[in-house]
Amino acid sequence: MFGWNDLPSEAIQDWIRESFVWSMGEGILRPDTPLVLPTAEFFPARKGVSDEEKIKGVVEDLQRILRLEDRQIEVRPREVLPDELRHQYGALSEIGGTWMADENSSVITYDPTLIRQPLALISVLAHEMMHERLSWRATDMPGGDEAEELSTDLHCFTAGLGVIQMAGAEQAGWQGYMRQSSRAYALALFLAVREIDPTAAEPALSSRTHRLLRRAVKAVARQDQHVAQLRAKMI
Repeated sequence: MFGWNDLPSEAIQDWIRESFVWSMGEGILRPDTPLVLPTAEFFPARKGVSDEEKIKGVVEDLQRILRLEDRQIEVRPREVLPDELRHQYGALSEIGGTWMADENSSVITYDPTLIRQPLALISVLAHEMMHERLSWRATDMPGGDEAEELSTDLHCFTAGLGVIQMAGAEQAGWQGYMRQSSRAYALALFLAVREIDPTAAEPALSSRTHRLLRRAVKAVARQDQHVAQLRAKMI
């Protein structure tokens, strides 16, 4: 949809802004929504435990961030080919995670090889848990059901997880449903609406994603009318 160095099209920017308004109505983007960073403040270190216990802890952290503490969420590793066979059969771009749910509980699966890429793993888990959060939606999301996966990516940003999503996609080497340029714009818009200094996001970003964010921040700064309208709706 977009290259690494491009800003999103006007149509995508409009969709992102409409989605921000929608997220406010659903209680996802709030005046107290924090910018979530890959630090001990949000993801306390868990030493001396197994990988599965660490991942369970990250899920609990994300439940707290996304206000999903009352949901029963089980997390399981997916069955995947060994690395050498994945290379042989070209399966390195497999899905990182899945989400399934019924009325009372949910199951999230993840690619266990992502344990070697912690930001990518947290990003995947956040995306799957956002499916859980969006399953409550009272009204249709902008873009409708056809844009469900894109919307799920985007609402990780309205929930404050934009830095995790950008850094995770960079670490994994894939772009996922959104392009990094669209993620940069969404993160810049979140920072502007929440009146957070963009430098707060910099330590967790690579030089390439940092450049994309700086360009997006400049673009959003020229859209002060849109930003003012969004701030006025966030009550």
